[in-house]
Amino acid sequence: MAKKRSDDGVDDSHIVEAQDLVQCGQLRNRIRDQTQYAQLLIEPPASLEERGATPARSKTIKTRYERGANAHAVDSRTTLKSIQNHLSELHRLGFLQRTNRNRGESGGRYDEYGLDLDPEIVLAIRDEIETERDR
Repeated sequence: MAKKRSDDGVDDSHIVEAQDLVQCGQLRNRIRDQTQYAQLLIEPPASLEERGATPARSKTIKTRYERGANAHAVDSRTTLKSIQNHLSELHRLGFLQRTNRNRGESGGRYDEYGLDLDPEIVLAIRDEIETERDR
């Protein structure tokens, strides 16, 4: 980083910047390693996170997933159960946070999800991946 900026020496800011670049590269690889379905499913929680609308129920995420899949010309037909299974898997892989809710007999039990990563970075990586696919 110091050489790139033509600085004489290396200081803490150079190290932090290099660490950030490495972490972003690792996240890019982790997202690329997911199926297209899973990649598209990461986008709704990221968008909702940016708007401060998380944690969100899987029904909300499913609706946004369908819009995003259609925008990318991908078949969006899926079931809520399939979405829930994939959200659980993304939680297990460290992409999402999951909160269990129990509203009693009248409200039921359900899970809510939020992004466990920086939403700006996730959305930028997704845009990058889709741009490469369109070439």
